[in-house]
Amino acid sequence: MQAVKAIVNGKIILESEAVLGISDLSISRGYGIFDYFKTLQNRPIFWEDNLDRFFHSAKLMDLPVPYTREEIKVQVVQLMSENKIPESGIKLLLTGGYSSDGYSIGKPNFIITQHALKRDIAAERRGLKLISYDFHRPFGTVKSIDYSMGIHALKKAKEAGANDVVYTQNGLVSECPRSNIFFVTKDGKVITPGNDVLRGITKMHLIEIAKGKYDIEERDVTVEEMRNAAEAFITSTTKNITPILAIDDIVYGSTPGPITKKLQAQLERIIYS
Repeated sequence: MQAVKAIVNGKIILESEAVLGISDLSISRGYGIFDYFKTLQNRPIFWEDNLDRFFHSAKLMDLPVPYTREEIKVQVVQLMSENKIPESGIKLLLTGGYSSDGYSIGKPNFIITQHALKRDIAAERRGLKLISYDFHRPFGTVKSIDYSMGIHALKKAKEAGANDVVYTQNGLVSECPRSNIFFVTKDGKVITPGNDVLRGITKMHLIEIAKGKYDIEERDVTVEEMRNAAEAFITSTTKNITPILAIDDIVYGSTPGPITKKLQAQLERIIYS
């Protein structure tokens, strides 16, 4: 098996040899940002949008990016050439840097990793079950490396026989730990939380696809609307559009809904054609 390589601060090294010092704020405080996109047949999918979000997250978290956009793209292409993994996930990680006092931001470390990524077509066709979880991510519009609650909540979901959680708080629905969520109302309107949540790249493209075909709204979505919806689905880089069949005791159906399936087909044509 070929040894996978990574890029750390501009240098290509074996991933197994990549290290960070323990004074980096990503380790001592969980402070840092990342972004993630996939490649298909060595073709990066939506990476321009991911780079927009990466620089946006860095700005909001006061982290200077040590490379220009074009320099990052060159490094990504170099890593793809080294690893030769046509179907992959690529992560851009920017840490809080080595801190002299364990709290102040230092010079960020910039890391690019790549791993093989296999599409879970069965889950996309079958659908998933979620449970609601009382939480709202701090810095909701930032793709932070802090997934502490998501990891903790996943354990609760598995204990309940579910696949994951959806965050709800104060009567509003926000997002899932690793995906955005959509609902289809009984009159065919597509709605998705739009305030203080991560601007998902797949979500963004889906909204563009749906415009003109469906009445679609990006806004506050209430728990009551979640309970009364006819269909539900999530979107993400790894999950594309994956139907949600149930949340808690709410059952949307034993099979994915018709609008969900139509949107799946339309998104697939853009990503996989």
